[in-house]
Amino acid sequence: MNTYHKEHRMIPYHLIRKNNKNAYFRIKEGILHVTAHPKTSIKVIEAFIEAKFDVFYQKIQESNTKEADHMITLWGKSYEIILTRGRFSFEIGEDVIYVKTMSEDAFTNKKRIYKETLAEKLKTLKPIIDQDVQMHGVTPCPIKIKYLKSKFGSYHRKHHEITLNSYLARLDEVYLTYVLYHEYAHALVFNHSKAFYQVLDRFMPNHRIYQKALKKIAIQ
Repeated sequence: MNTYHKEHRMIPYHLIRKNNKNAYFRIKEGILHVTAHPKTSIKVIEAFIEAKFDVFYQKIQESNTKEADHMITLWGKSYEIILTRGRFSFEIGEDVIYVKTMSEDAFTNKKRIYKETLAEKLKTLKPIIDQDVQMHGVTPCPIKIKYLKSKFGSYHRKHHEITLNSYLARLDEVYLTYVLYHEYAHALVFNHSKAFYQVLDRFMPNHRIYQKALKKIAIQ
């Protein structure tokens, strides 16, 4: 285990050497996991940690604050989970979610709730956004929902398809709107160039507020 210090703060990081073309940085359980090529020097790795220090540090602090197994957050609101055995289903009350499940694994149950909650929200949100992007020359595309560890969404150019992270169901609904517009913008500009952000400006003029905030949210 290594540590990188900056003033009175430090980031613990675990270095894994693999023959990857690029280096990968991922935070899990309060530790920055770095996967890098054997020829990538510690100096280069720590220079990147220095450049992203505040972002990494914030995400590490958030990852250390783990939600209790009997609690869940949906659209920014916390609920207590009440479990009973049975075929999977759930009902959302005022402050409680009643869940029928055969699984005793809390994380598995939460991921199923995230996925179904997000799918239900998309039934009303996607038609509105599809109509909007069509006015800008983008053909609406199918959406897949998965639990992703390192990103909130992705656009697949070959299949003209968007994948959304079911974790978005935990956040304020505006972040789902932002991620949808972000991925649709990639249908016109695949990279993150100036042209891409010009497209995103047309889709969602205030997107930079949510883009900046989303970068500080750690997926747990």
